[in-house]
Amino acid sequence: MIRIQGLRKSFGSLEVLKGIDYDVKAQEVICIIGASGSGKSTFLRCINQLENVTAGAVYIEGVDITDPESDINEMRAEVGMVFQQFNLFPHMNVLDNITISPRKIRRMSSKDAEALAYELLDKVGLREKATAFPEQLSGGQMQRVAIARALAMQPKIMLFDEPTSALDPEMVKEVLDVMKQLAEEGMTMVVVTHEMGFAKEVADRVIFIDEGVIAEEGPPEQVFIHPQNARTKAFLGKVL
Repeated sequence: MIRIQGLRKSFGSLEVLKGIDYDVKAQEVICIIGASGSGKSTFLRCINQLENVTAGAVYIEGVDITDPESDINEMRAEVGMVFQQFNLFPHMNVLDNITISPRKIRRMSSKDAEALAYELLDKVGLREKATAFPEQLSGGQMQRVAIARALAMQPKIMLFDEPTSALDPEMVKEVLDVMKQLAEEGMTMVVVTHEMGFAKEVADRVIFIDEGVIAEEGPPEQVFIHPQNARTKAFLGKVL
């Protein structure tokens, strides 16, 4: 589904990603862990070209999306993304937030978009909030709406950039439960997270990024229980 080759990203003289190669297979859940500032979110944002890469290539289903000739908007319709902040339109209610992209981009009829929105609201447990506005929702509810909004485009891949980091602790579980359900349904997911319990339970593979490179990767039991890299051991010693 995703192939990353020689990925580098610099901001001015600061090189944040220093040559990353990685493949993500269909239906895999990849969790990315690491210290703040290690390049995790930049790596994720390069996958759907929210950040232009400095060097290297990113392929989505065989298409080089770093090629200027590629239709980036067509690709983004296939790759949903959920951010730390919910980025809901404050002047729209929940239903309109979810239906706007399918109607505008997928050219879905209002009736079909609304039916899909209610189906997704059932999935995230928020059907009763369809007419509510973002300011009337809790942080956990807003993030679940944001997930429903991303799913409304019927993407093949979902990217999550620390989706629970802005939430109060009691709201984290409701968002992680939705993500676990997506994983069980076979959604291909790449998740930057500080939730080590989630990564242990749900991930097929875990990547530890340190100073812009993949310092270690493997199944959760290997990375968390038998880490090989000294930096991985030091990081996990602080967070577990």
